[in-house]
Amino acid sequence: MELKVVCPCGQKFAFDVEPVDGQMPFTVNCPSCNADGTAAANDLITAQFAAAPPTAPSPRTSGRLRISLPTPAVTATVTNDNPAPRPGAFRQAAAAAALNPPKKSSFGMGLLGGFIGALVGAVIYFLVFKYTDWQFKLLAVGAGALAGWLAEYLGKGEGSKELGGITAIFVLVGIIGAQYFVTLGWWHHINDLELKAAQAEYSLSVTAAKEAVQAVATGTDAEIRAYLAKKAGDAGEQTKLTDITSEQIKDFRENQLPEFKELASGQLTQAAFEQKYELKTTQTEAEKAANENSFKSIFLVLLLSKFNLVSLAAAAGVAYKLSANA
Repeated sequence: MELKVVCPCGQKFAFDVEPVDGQMPFTVNCPSCNADGTAAANDLITAQFAAAPPTAPSPRTSGRLRISLPTPAVTATVTNDNPAPRPGAFRQAAAAAALNPPKKSSFGMGLLGGFIGALVGAVIYFLVFKYTDWQFKLLAVGAGALAGWLAEYLGKGEGSKELGGITAIFVLVGIIGAQYFVTLGWWHHINDLELKAAQAEYSLSVTAAKEAVQAVATGTDAEIRAYLAKKAGDAGEQTKLTDITSEQIKDFRENQLPEFKELASGQLTQAAFEQKYELKTTQTEAEKAANENSFKSIFLVLLLSKFNLVSLAAAAGVAYKLSANA
């Protein structure tokens, strides 16, 4: 009869045998794990005998005495270089397989892991670039490694090309998004500094005007000469009183001193001052739109820089390799 044995390790093997007294005449071993499969083979023999219909005695032999000759020993060769296992090894292997079933991979959990890893990596990338001086673009590779590892871990070894490709896309979107918001924050910071500087210009001018009006209380040439020499010294110039010319005194009296008096007294308001010197402290909607377009152009240039493209490609490659088990 032909027997087909299935080992607990999953290996299937078949062989022909002539049973002796309803049992195996030799031992058989699994060709994969070398476990003893004799007991399982005996069970199959018993099952086949039980299912076989009873055989009627032949007319030629009816009423005659039949002499049973001893059945010659049947040997079988199982190709396996490993030594025969100890008794009960087959059952122990079955018990171990039952206690430790193989883990089933999960494409969905792998996607979740890749998404979470890419998100966390992008947030870390954003925080490092925004709040520290450590501007290291290859940090993107770390984000890719985190996403790839988490996809492989939660996916329980899914290791498919589809999972690797989607995880790589997650990483690229996350890193580019982090770079976008870092650049946007930097752009707004520069614009805010310019607007704040324009707004502070009026306050600084009022302070300087009060100082000038106080120093030139009566408006004499001596007061003006002393004031101008002091301002030159504050600017780092070594100027003597005799170095101040009559033309400088006249220009200060006719052009600068009147405005200083208006600022000190409050006659020249902040709005009038900003309009006079064309200071931009606010932006119109058109200016905001033009400013936004300028930002997009600058970001595109930074994004397509050679070093940035290399870092993005490296991050996506690491994520793909880890999550696809490539």
